[in-house]
Amino acid sequence: MMIIARGMEYAEVLNAVKGRKAAVWTCDTCARLCDRIGGKDAADRLAYELRSDGIDVVSSTSVSAACLISKICLKMEEIPEEVDIIISLTCDIGVKCAARTFKKEILSPLVTLGRGFVEADGTPVVISAFDEYLTLNEAAKKEKRATGPLV
Repeated sequence: MMIIARGMEYAEVLNAVKGRKAAVWTCDTCARLCDRIGGKDAADRLAYELRSDGIDVVSSTSVSAACLISKICLKMEEIPEEVDIIISLTCDIGVKCAARTFKKEILSPLVTLGRGFVEADGTPVVISAFDEYLTLNEAAKKEKRATGPLV
């Protein structure tokens, strides 16, 4: 599993998509399990807030695994052709897969902190290259990042 934190704040996302037709794209696996930073609920919340701030969000779509092109292809029709930019609430691999599949500009407001796992109590844990175990909050703090949904 990939452990993910916020790389941008909501205001930065808002400014990046002003005047454009946007779609929110997310993964219902790793991103959802990392403090609800992604997943269908987070995507719908972000889409709602952006619409409330005047952004033309034409879709909010989730996929079971954003790292599997075959899964993305099943969702292609949910990203309308008129979309200028896709906001990807996924890990860095999901961003690359979306860019490859959709052939549109991708905005990634998240940052992948590394590989890890989820404890029985739901706490995401990052395993560093040196086998140091850090909770998501500890790893995000170390990287000067925030956790939790954008809105």
